[in-house]
Amino acid sequence: MITIEKTAWSLSISVSESGISFDGGRFSDLSVVPSPVFHMTLEDPSGNSFSVDSASGWKTVRTAQNDGYLKFWLSDPGDFTDITVIVTGRADTGGISWYTDVINESAGYSVTGVTYPTPALSGEVLHLFVPDCCGRAVMNAGKNGFYSNHMYPGHNMSMQFFAWWSENGGIYLGVHDPDACMKSFVIQAGHDEGHLRIDFSGIGAGHPSNSFSTAGYIRWEAISGDWYDAAMLYADFVHANAKWLPAKGRPDTPQKFKEIPYWICDYIPNSEKQMEARPMTLASVSERYGKDYWTDAAIALKKELGTPVAYHVYNWHEIPFNINYPHFMPARETAIEGMKKLKDAGIYIFPYINAVSWEMDDADEGFEENFSNTGIHGAVIQKDGTPLYVPYPQKKANGQDTRLAPICPTYLRWHRIMNDLTREMEAELPIDGIYFDQIAAVPPYPCRNPEHSHKPGGGSYWSDGYNRMMEKINAEKPADKFYFSESNAEAYMKSFDGFLTWVWTMGDDVPAFPAVYAGYIQMLGRYTDGAKRDDDSYFRYHLAESLLFGQQPGWLNAHVVYNEERMRFLKEIVRTRYQYTQLFCEGKLMRPPVVRSSLAPVSSSGITMRQVTAGVWQTHDRSKTVLFVVNVSKESASASVQLHPQEYGIDCPETLNLTLDPMSVTVIEY
Repeated sequence: MITIEKTAWSLSISVSESGISFDGGRFSDLSVVPSPVFHMTLEDPSGNSFSVDSASGWKTVRTAQNDGYLKFWLSDPGDFTDITVIVTGRADTGGISWYTDVINESAGYSVTGVTYPTPALSGEVLHLFVPDCCGRAVMNAGKNGFYSNHMYPGHNMSMQFFAWWSENGGIYLGVHDPDACMKSFVIQAGHDEGHLRIDFSGIGAGHPSNSFSTAGYIRWEAISGDWYDAAMLYADFVHANAKWLPAKGRPDTPQKFKEIPYWICDYIPNSEKQMEARPMTLASVSERYGKDYWTDAAIALKKELGTPVAYHVYNWHEIPFNINYPHFMPARETAIEGMKKLKDAGIYIFPYINAVSWEMDDADEGFEENFSNTGIHGAVIQKDGTPLYVPYPQKKANGQDTRLAPICPTYLRWHRIMNDLTREMEAELPIDGIYFDQIAAVPPYPCRNPEHSHKPGGGSYWSDGYNRMMEKINAEKPADKFYFSESNAEAYMKSFDGFLTWVWTMGDDVPAFPAVYAGYIQMLGRYTDGAKRDDDSYFRYHLAESLLFGQQPGWLNAHVVYNEERMRFLKEIVRTRYQYTQLFCEGKLMRPPVVRSSLAPVSSSGITMRQVTAGVWQTHDRSKTVLFVVNVSKESASASVQLHPQEYGIDCPETLNLTLDPMSVTVIEY
């Protein structure tokens, strides 16, 4: 037994002749429960998979220990020979960092993955932070249960850190990998226990004798607080080491686009050629208001707001939505005419393109360069040798379902196609930038296409590939243009001016992503139209959180201009965001206040919403600290706002009692 005892944490490791396991320990009130140190998956030449773990079955186990230094060598698990896993731990007062190396000299087996060491934990109270979108604080996950299984980097795993905590603190678990290599994150909680499994996709998977090391290391660190303390630890790593980080303050992004306080999204009504293929989730109201609504309502909205307005427009191309990609040009004449009308009214225009997917059946439409003769060479090939694709609900003219194949980002022909499309759009359309759909949303896949330059399986080639593609596109980007992508996978931050944060609507969202990345990228929009467009409480709540999280509000249909009551609240939010542009673009999101109000939370559209919410932002030189308190209810409210003056470094009360008008924003500067 190896035991480490520190003031804030402890850990016991059981060592036998055939394996090693975590045996016990503590982080604050949380107990470490027995579990293997790592799991490993292997594959034989026929594609059969096998799993082993560190706990038993190894023919040779060796250990070394010296103060805070630990090292374990495990060789030849079960019937598998010539395979060694080396796990190294470096402990200090705050926690321990783990490194893993796989030495595979087997001529018959490939190692397809190995996990980072993570502790299984138990506690009477067990809260969880998971980096889903902006980040979610799942309260009492140990009793209420939780499960998530997603690849990083992508839509549901935007960052590489987690936290478990009780009322007195807990543990930060962060993968400090500056290259953003692909990984699978599996989180499970229930019965007062929490389990996190982080699988590093094996580099060279499918090939025998594929030795590799897990990227970076995993850091365990005791925390005395909650998700915000964990976010600050991850921020320290990111700001010092991450390769995806652009310049703070984004001097490459024009100031006029940093100042956008409201976004419209909509699609142009379909032409006959586009059939019924349309963006399903956007649910335009053009059919209700007429064919000119998409321009006229936007112009009226800008006039009412009295601020800059941006427009994210779909369906501007002749091809049907999700069909015949990537053949986006030419544009529809009605689209060009409408864009010119919007530009004349001072509205910024950003058309949609899909920058990841090739529609697999475009050869049927007569395109000379198509998926069958070109795209297939860039396709992601799965373990079984078939191309990966995603079915979509749109129908082709022959009634066939749409199949979109994500292109492996190492495929250079795809880089050229996207670059040529970008330059052609900028030359022929009256636009202010482009939306590159899916890049920061679609998770990576361990590609095994033998035609590609990367090793099969895992590594950083997925994020590297799209960043290289965008680097070429950005090299000729006009100085007055703005590029953005879907969702907010951190690995693509240096490639874009903005991330479309439309799905930050889970209900248990916390501003972890802004806490780490405020000032490095514009975060824009939350979607409250579509099926939830008639839910006024949902609309107001997410507008309020958009302001407090530092997002550029909106990404909604312009028909809000026809709703007088919604417009009153929208103006409050938009004008406040516009007034504090520089604070949100250059400042820091501080630990959020705790708010208790006279109004009970409201449950609607699948989430529970607080009626009074608050946030604190501070300039980096601490010369100004600003408290924002929003009452989203139609009723007045009294509220007690608990601040953290010592942490903010300012002279302000620890508790502030306020009376708030209905649907109002209260701002207090220190």
